[in-house]
Amino acid sequence: MSGSVRLSPGLLRQSLRITVVMFVTAAIALWCDRSAYLWYPLNAALIVVDDNDELTLPAASGRIMGTILGALVTFVVHTIASGWMAVMVSSLLCFPLLRLFGWQGGLSTAVNIVVMFLMIPKPTALNWEFVFNRSLDSLIGIIVAVGVAYLFWPRNRLAELDRLDLVLDQQIRAAVAGSAADLTTGYLNLARAVEVAQRSQQAALVQRKRWRQRLLLWETLLHHALELDRHRAMAQSGLRSPLLEAAIADEQQRVQQALRSMALCRQAYR
Repeated sequence: MSGSVRLSPGLLRQSLRITVVMFVTAAIALWCDRSAYLWYPLNAALIVVDDNDELTLPAASGRIMGTILGALVTFVVHTIASGWMAVMVSSLLCFPLLRLFGWQGGLSTAVNIVVMFLMIPKPTALNWEFVFNRSLDSLIGIIVAVGVAYLFWPRNRLAELDRLDLVLDQQIRAAVAGSAADLTTGYLNLARAVEVAQRSQQAALVQRKRWRQRLLLWETLLHHALELDRHRAMAQSGLRSPLLEAAIADEQQRVQQALRSMALCRQAYR
C-alpha cells in the first residue's frame, strides 16, 4: 500500500521556519563557543516555534521571562530536593508565579528549563554560573525563534479570515438552495481563526475590520439557516400546515437579509 504526503504551503512554511531557526541558533552557539550545551538553545527554540502562534512581543516577553523565572525557581528548589520530586515542586511553584505576573505564555519554556536543570548528572554542578549560562543559552534559542517567526514567513491571518468568510457564505447559500452543507464546522473554523488572529501581529487590523462583530452576525445567520433546514425537514417528512409554510418563508427572508448585510459589511471593510 503506497501513499503520498501532500506538501501544503503551511507545512512548507513551518519546515523552512524550523530549518532556519535551528541553523541560526546552532551558528550563534558555535560562534560564541557555547557548543558544549548546544541542545539547550535548540530545544528552547523548537518549543517556541509554533505555526499557530505569531509570537507577538507580549508573547515573546512571556516566553523569555518564563525561562528566567523557571531558572530562578529551580536554583532555589534544588537546595532542598532533587530528581523528579524537585521537578514537581518547581513546576507547581512556577504555575502560580507565572499567572501572578501575567506570563502564562512562558509556561512551556519554564517547565522545559526546570526539567533540563534538575536532570543533570551532577546536582552539585547547579550553581549560579551554570544557571546563568544555561539560561542565556535558552534565551538565545527563544530570541532567534521569535525573530524568525516575526520577520520571515508570517501567516496572513486576514487573508485566512477572508477565505473562511467566503467559504461559510457559500455553504449557507448552498444550504438555502437545498444542498447539504456542514454549516457548524464552517462557523467553528471561522470563530477559531478569529480568536487566533486577535492574538497575532495583525490584531489591530482584525479589530479595525470588526471581525468580532461580524462573527456575531454570522452566529445569528447560522441560527436562522439551521432553523430553515429544520423546518424544511419537517415539511419533507409529510407535515403540512400554514404555520410551517409561514415559518419557512420567514426564515428564508431572514437568511437572505442577513446574507445581504454580510455582503455590505464585507465591502465596507475591504
